[in-house]
Amino acid sequence: MSTFGLDGVLPWPQARAVAAHCGRPLPVRSARLDEAAGSNLGGDLVTVQDDPARDSARADGFAVCGEGPWLVDELDVLSPGWATPVLERWEIPRSTDAVIPQAAGSVRTRPDGRRELLMHDPLTDLPDERVRPDLGSGILRQGVITEAGHVLLESGAPVTPAVISLAAARGLDALDVVPPPVVGVLVLGGHLLDRGLPRHGRVRDALGHAVPAFVGALGARGNPAVRAPDTRDLLLQEIDDAAVDVLVTTGSTASGPDNHLREVLRDLGAHWLIDGVSVTPGAQMLLARLPDGRLLMGLPGDPPAALAALVTLASPLLATLRGDTESGERHAAVLMEDAPPADYADDTALVPVALEVSSAGTQARPLPAVGADALAGWARADGIAVVAPGAGQRGDVVEVLDRWGRARW
Repeated sequence: MSTFGLDGVLPWPQARAVAAHCGRPLPVRSARLDEAAGSNLGGDLVTVQDDPARDSARADGFAVCGEGPWLVDELDVLSPGWATPVLERWEIPRSTDAVIPQAAGSVRTRPDGRRELLMHDPLTDLPDERVRPDLGSGILRQGVITEAGHVLLESGAPVTPAVISLAAARGLDALDVVPPPVVGVLVLGGHLLDRGLPRHGRVRDALGHAVPAFVGALGARGNPAVRAPDTRDLLLQEIDDAAVDVLVTTGSTASGPDNHLREVLRDLGAHWLIDGVSVTPGAQMLLARLPDGRLLMGLPGDPPAALAALVTLASPLLATLRGDTESGERHAAVLMEDAPPADYADDTALVPVALEVSSAGTQARPLPAVGADALAGWARADGIAVVAPGAGQRGDVVEVLDRWGRARW
């Protein structure tokens, strides 16, 4: 078993389940339309008034009252023998008996200079003083499309630009949403460089920019990473100061005198949720709940292991905090080549793969770990194959997650 000195190592499927169920959706709040994008609806989106709100014209034309021909003028209230121009979906004047579409009538000027509206005969399409509209024709009655309180979108739906447009068109200035979780990133290790080529025995930080981008793709708001040496006092201070829903640390997850994260979490009285996972790579990941309710996700410092930990934990955890509802279908593929073996017989292997879709189904081709950092395969991957213990031979059927660890996409 891939304990690496960690206690209570969980199988990979169980770790995913713990991450998915250790939190709950963030509290619903009201958000202005210009800040609601990327959230999920915290309640049903309903109409606030009837549609149409008043009796309205079905089409551009003339609102008329009584029998014609009708004198035409700009009027707010009609009386028998009068008409006024209206546009489609405009509120019609009081006492309107019908709306005559533009194509169904003609306006002529009488000798006295007044304008007069006549309807067309439906057979000859010629003006005829004897033609009358049916009472109520051409009128959209109040609420005939939807009444106030009609559900347009159910709670939990993602707030897309189209949803914002719909809300604005219906007269809303704000929406009740489950806000995106705020994620802080703490990169631990005094030997890491933040720019330039590796030098003087120090390596580049490969995760400080990647982790905020990763959680951002999952619908969270990732704060810029803070880089700091791995010292006990600094860790205590940074954890205490982080005004976030989830704090992600990189490095310092292994047991040892030079790694202080586990010691600090114990000193804080954190509740351990995950203390290692039987997976290759990424076994030394951890997840804990701080006394104030915030969650801390510890990623190994090795970049592929950290990405595997994000795939394992970040996707289900952030989906829960966002109140995401599962959509789409789970994906499976046939391995076209043997997958790289896991470190231990009872490990699940997370393998970056290239996907090929044909009439025969989906095939997955494992991508080689090119370079000393083994990141090239992860960068080129179409998805991540989940290879269960004992599987991984050519022809095996495996579950495939998307690049961010989502099972349904």
